[in-house]
Amino acid sequence: MRKMMEKQMEPSPVQAFLILLLGSRNYEPVKGKTWLQKEMFLIAKNTPLKEEVYFEPHLYGPYSETVDSELENLEILGLVAENGEIELTERGKEVYANLLKITSAEKLELIEEIKEGLNDMSEDELLAYIYFNFPETTKEAVRFENIKKKRAKLAMRLYEKEKVSLGKASEIAGMDIKNFMDYLRDKGLRVPLSR
Repeated sequence: MRKMMEKQMEPSPVQAFLILLLGSRNYEPVKGKTWLQKEMFLIAKNTPLKEEVYFEPHLYGPYSETVDSELENLEILGLVAENGEIELTERGKEVYANLLKITSAEKLELIEEIKEGLNDMSEDELLAYIYFNFPETTKEAVRFENIKKKRAKLAMRLYEKEKVSLGKASEIAGMDIKNFMDYLRDKGLRVPLSR
């Protein structure tokens, strides 16, 4: 009977990545489902997980029904709790500890970098980052036009927070690099003399 329980607790690949994401950075909670979907989107783009999940353009950019469903399954199993933020339960932390033993350092580092990069962005910053790096995901996005109007300001904030390079920030802003550097100077930010 015990073996059967252990077998049932073996997570699917999507569940494993969700648990690894939620456990990374010392169990730092993910701010909400929008962040979780975007973090999993980037993880999937950079790992074999892309074979397991399909992300489609949705109301807030890339969305996977599989990720949502597997998150719900983890909640039912008592491994994840969600009250605004999404975090591992004590039981989830035990599963995370076991997954750490069998996950490559490269995957763990990638997950950590993605969580560190996106988790402390505001929702507008997160959407700007995703929308302008992955424009194919904006087809259904209800906030795209609103974010587009604020893109220069959001790009500046992402650059200030060191979330993106100067070149990437200028792309997000929709400006060539010289004009973006002038924009930053006008806003009182120090920018390199040359690119």
